[in-house]
Amino acid sequence: MHCSNCDAEFDLFPALEIGGAGERVLGQGLLPARQAPLHAIERAPGAAIPLNIERHASPLGSADATRRRSWPGIVLAAALMLLLGAQLLAIPPVAPDQSPQLAQARAQVCAALPCPTWHPRRAPGQIRTSAPDFFTTTDGTLHLQFVLESPIRQAWPILDIRLTDQLGTPHGTLRLTPDDYTDTHAPMNAHSPHSVRLAVASPHGHITGIEIQPR
Repeated sequence: MHCSNCDAEFDLFPALEIGGAGERVLGQGLLPARQAPLHAIERAPGAAIPLNIERHASPLGSADATRRRSWPGIVLAAALMLLLGAQLLAIPPVAPDQSPQLAQARAQVCAALPCPTWHPRRAPGQIRTSAPDFFTTTDGTLHLQFVLESPIRQAWPILDIRLTDQLGTPHGTLRLTPDDYTDTHAPMNAHSPHSVRLAVASPHGHITGIEIQPR
């Protein structure tokens, strides 16, 4: 190195001797680094294990025995399918009025076999209610008349009736069971309107709206 003040030249590392590549570096204040001992890892030699993957030939007649054992299962499955078809015809999962073909097939089956009596269930979501006609007589009785109609044959619904005024404020509720307005022994026929008439005594004087909810 050259000093610009005194014009002297000197070595930057006078006590450091650098040898060739791979040699140790020695000098003042330097100690050789201790190398960590290398641990020898022994590896067990891999032993090849021969595998016998040859397929042995099946004995004679085993295929025929398998076919003979499968025939009873096939016959049992076919019998179960026939019983399931007969059950669907005798006790349909849907109302007979919804499928004329199913109703005709059920009638043919029930003509030869005793079928259980089918009791229709309620489906209030499919019942249509007409806009009610109502008027108040001189004695203060409110007369209501509306029409129920169902696209399928089903049991008669329970009717929740709510009387309101022009602001929608309720002024009375009434629940009608099928025993209150019809003959419960006969179901509600499909596409057959049925008029419901009733009278409410001493209603509120400002009744202008009626809400009918089948259940």
